[in-house]
Amino acid sequence: MDYDKTSIPESYDRGRSYSPEVLRIWLEALSDYVARDAVRDIVDLGCGTGRFSAPLADHFDAHLVGVDPSEKMLKRAREKRFGSRVTFRQGGGEALPLKDRSADMVFMSMVFHHLREPERVARECYRVLRPDGHVCLRNGTAEEIASFPYLRFFPGAIENAETRLVSGEGIKAVFAAAGFETAAHRIVVHQEAPSWEALVEKLSHRADSFLAGLSDADFQSGLSALRAHAARADPGESVTANINLFVFRRSEMQTAPITHGWSR
Repeated sequence: MDYDKTSIPESYDRGRSYSPEVLRIWLEALSDYVARDAVRDIVDLGCGTGRFSAPLADHFDAHLVGVDPSEKMLKRAREKRFGSRVTFRQGGGEALPLKDRSADMVFMSMVFHHLREPERVARECYRVLRPDGHVCLRNGTAEEIASFPYLRFFPGAIENAETRLVSGEGIKAVFAAAGFETAAHRIVVHQEAPSWEALVEKLSHRADSFLAGLSDADFQSGLSALRAHAARADPGESVTANINLFVFRRSEMQTAPITHGWSR
């Protein structure tokens, strides 16, 4: 999806923001596998408007470069003025605008299913990581479609997810072929919204790519069904989501990936 041809960047923060508690859950999950003192430089690949960028830099006390192909997304990220140790660059994962061995971690949040050439992206991650560096990837998988709390109200979105989401083993195979070892794979459960009513409000901004592909009529029909469910639900019932966390460690290959020679 070309986000610059959509209105998603304008509504992304309202529709896809995370609470401090959710961010804490994910940052602590990363620290279970990557030592905080081992990270000096982070690449937030597919950073969007930067919802993880500053939290990652603060948590690991590191410098971070957010990379995204969408100029609209990056404009929103830069407006937040995160400080000198968080910078942003326009670019795609297939040709990262970074030097060889210039990072200790590549972080990707809900990005894998957007990649046109995931194998090439994995090789680029290998190239920019230092020895023993990690790719930390959070993403839905084909096995977890039923755990997306809102999809059952949007039949067309289920079809979109089934078409685009890859199995967990498929994701592992892509990174294994690029020279990575799987260090961890687990499900992280977090609160998507404090109530079903709150979820309706978030989804009404249509900042989710599975929903953005629906016709206006299908989107409104699904939103009405979700709103009816919210009216019946316990107001104190929170809505949770199950998201995969993959951690891949860079192992040495006999043949190094091609160097592109970008300046840092």
